[in-house]
Amino acid sequence: MKLQQECVTCIIAQVKNVTKMLHLPLSIQEAAMQDTLDYLQTADYDNCTPVSMGELWQILLGHVGEEDPYADIKSLCNREAMKMVPQTRAKIERADDPFYVALKYAIAGNLIDYGLEHPVSLEDQNAQIDEIANTEFSIDDSTILRNELSRATTMLYLGDNAGEIVFDRLLIERIQAEFRHVKITYVVKGSPVLNDVTYTDAKEASLEKIVRVIDNGDSSPGTILPRTSQSFQEEFARADVVLSKGQGNFESLSETVKRNLFFLFTAKCDTVCEEAGVPKRSIVCMKSKLE
Repeated sequence: MKLQQECVTCIIAQVKNVTKMLHLPLSIQEAAMQDTLDYLQTADYDNCTPVSMGELWQILLGHVGEEDPYADIKSLCNREAMKMVPQTRAKIERADDPFYVALKYAIAGNLIDYGLEHPVSLEDQNAQIDEIANTEFSIDDSTILRNELSRATTMLYLGDNAGEIVFDRLLIERIQAEFRHVKITYVVKGSPVLNDVTYTDAKEASLEKIVRVIDNGDSSPGTILPRTSQSFQEEFARADVVLSKGQGNFESLSETVKRNLFFLFTAKCDTVCEEAGVPKRSIVCMKSKLE
C-alpha cells in the first residue's frame, strides 16, 4: 500500500502529537517539525507509510534523546488492558464459539493506538473495546482462518501495539486450546518505535511464558520485509499461517505474496478503509488474495 497524500497530513499530526505528548520544549518541537517537513519533501511515495514513519522516528529520537520515549505510555496501556483480562477471558470461555469471540477481542484491542492522528484516551478505549468486539465483521474470513489452522503446524503472529498485546495473548491461548498441533511464534519489533510492541511488552504481558517470542530485527511501525532480519524473513517464508495485526502491518504487507496471510485490524483511517473497502471503526479478518 503506497504512501498517499492523505497520509502526509496524518504523519505531520503524529509528529506534533508525539512532541507535545512528551512535553518537549517549543524550540525542539519546532525543530522536529521542520525536519519532518524537510523529509517529506523528498520522501519516496512508492513506499508505504510505515517506511516513512520508521525513518522519521529515527529523526525524532535525535531530538528527544531517549531510546524509548513511549515506554511509560506503553506500560500504562499494558496495565490498563490487563485489568480487562478476567472479564474478557470469562466472556470468551462462556461463548458458544470461544475462538470467534477471542478473535474479535484481539482485533478490537487494535483500537489501542497512540500513533494515530487523534489517539483514543485510556478511558474511552476500555469502554469501546467491548463495544467493538460485539460488532459484526466487515470482512469475515475467520472460517477460512480456522480451516487453515486445522491443517497448519506453524503460525507466525505479527504483533502491533502495546496494550493490544494483552488481547493477542487471549487469542493465542484459544488457538493453543483448539489447535494443539500448531507451534506459535509471536513477533515484536527489533527496537522501540512509537507504541509498537517490543520484547519488554511481551514480558509485561507474560507472553513469553506461553509462546515463543522473537523480534523482526527492524524498528518500522509495520513489517517492511527487506528491512527485517534474515532469520525473520526465513520464519515468515516458512510459516504455514501468518496473522498480521494492525493497520501498519496491513499497509506494509498488503502487496506481499504469501500463502495464508491474514490481516486482523480495526479500520481507523480513511486510506486504509478505502484500500480494504470497509467502513471506519469496523473490524476486519481478511485473508490476502496474493498467494
